[in-house]
Amino acid sequence: MSSFMQARGSRLRRRQRFTALAAAATLCLTGLISVAGPAAQATSGATTAYVANASDNTVSVVDTVTNNVTATIPVGFGPQGAAATSDGTRVYVPNISSNTVSVINTGTNTVTATTTVGASPTAVAVAPNGARVYVANLSSNTVSVIDTATNTVTAAVAVGTGPDAVAVTPDGTRAYVTNSGAGGSVSVIDTATSTVTATISAGAFPIAVAVTPDGTRAYVASLGDSSLSVIDTATNTVVTTVATAASPYALAIAPNGARAYVANANANTVSVLDTATNTVTADIPVGSGPQGVAVTPDGAHVYISNLGSNTVSVIDTATATVSATTAVGHNPAGVAIGTTAAPAPTVTSVSPNTGPPAGGTAVTITGTNLSGATAITFGAGHSATAVSCTDTSCSAVAPAGAVGTVDVRVTTAAGTSAVSAADHYTYAAADVGVALAASAVPGLLGGHINYTLTITNHGPSALASATVTVPLTAPMTATSSDCTVSAGHLTCTAGVLASGASTTRHFTVPVGLLTLNLPYTVTATRTASAPVDLNPANNSASRTCTVVTSLIILCS
Repeated sequence: MSSFMQARGSRLRRRQRFTALAAAATLCLTGLISVAGPAAQATSGATTAYVANASDNTVSVVDTVTNNVTATIPVGFGPQGAAATSDGTRVYVPNISSNTVSVINTGTNTVTATTTVGASPTAVAVAPNGARVYVANLSSNTVSVIDTATNTVTAAVAVGTGPDAVAVTPDGTRAYVTNSGAGGSVSVIDTATSTVTATISAGAFPIAVAVTPDGTRAYVASLGDSSLSVIDTATNTVVTTVATAASPYALAIAPNGARAYVANANANTVSVLDTATNTVTADIPVGSGPQGVAVTPDGAHVYISNLGSNTVSVIDTATATVSATTAVGHNPAGVAIGTTAAPAPTVTSVSPNTGPPAGGTAVTITGTNLSGATAITFGAGHSATAVSCTDTSCSAVAPAGAVGTVDVRVTTAAGTSAVSAADHYTYAAADVGVALAASAVPGLLGGHINYTLTITNHGPSALASATVTVPLTAPMTATSSDCTVSAGHLTCTAGVLASGASTTRHFTVPVGLLTLNLPYTVTATRTASAPVDLNPANNSASRTCTVVTSLIILCS
């Protein structure tokens, strides 16, 4: 018997079980990695490797960008691996010598709950919807079912002898459990009833299992005869057997299902299996005693825990070579990849923050985590067009909306920005009313007509500015202290006016040059305003005055 096998035989006595964490492979199929694809990868959060250090009773947290250990989390005795929920908020760690599962909060990297399960838990798998965790209990020949809402065991399913690994199908309807004891078998659990519905013979000492992303096949690694059994999940029968290198201990399948990666514990290699032909296309040297395998959600890298080297090897799948090696704790027994949920977007400003109810205003929205936006809404049910976003800025065209203030919210795969005062956009309209009064001032030499222009904002929005133009028919001239006089017309402006407020402007027309006995009509018209004026009916006002003599001026 090899020294490696002897170490396995004494796993319970030494508070560690030198075995692969098949749950790492399960994770790649049942939660985070099952959503692989261009859109999913564009919006996913950061990926993190969780490495169970069996002799240290810790989990190392490895940043998959830098491949540095960023945290070390104390857990129970003899942690064997990890599996994360699909939203990336929790990681479940089976502790073989504590008979517990530790629940890690990934936001704080702390254990927030500890659940007692069966004897010698070796592997865990999380259901695709995150509602259940399945725990293989090596010594009690059961699978514990944990309700993740309460972190309590809701069922204990009797399986074969020595359950070593568990994988859940992508649809969540079945769990496949390898039984490494006498005879060697795979139990198929109906997750709806928590009962075993089939038992499959699958090589000697089956120790790891993974299900393809399409759910049609289950791959089982058998330590005793160095083989992979391929199970047709429709019939639950073995359809082919593939020879592997010495002591296949763990396996994981790529997110696209094209490759399987097999950790060969005694050969210190990882085999790459083409799942279309079920042939080995490469054997990649890694560290000593590779135990666990996990694939990143984009399929670009494979993480291998090396029991004898106290390291994690990172394989570049494009080149089939080790691109990085990270030192972790003692006797890393398994590894899993968790995807931290991408942070929700935030909106910190909208510019300009006002526009007409008809829409069409080009706006710039600033904030954080805006890239990959799937929608920008202006109030309920009104979506912007021509949306283009970077991480900190979006350009968009405002849709039509009712007069009033709305929240501009950005939606990405990570969620929708929270409502705040910073995201306000106002659909504004101010009804500008124009009134004109004429007052005759007769005089032998200085007769004239005084005009009073009243500009009123009838709302509903505040008026930012308005311009009223008054043409002057020749030979009329005018003087004014608060309007601008140009050749042939006057321009009177108003600034900010609250709804219901008014302001007046004045100008004077001398009568000395006017032809006698002719009526002269002066018309004042709003020619511009902000915000938009939706009511043109009250935008003009006229007054007519007839100069009989400089002493007789009649205005109506």
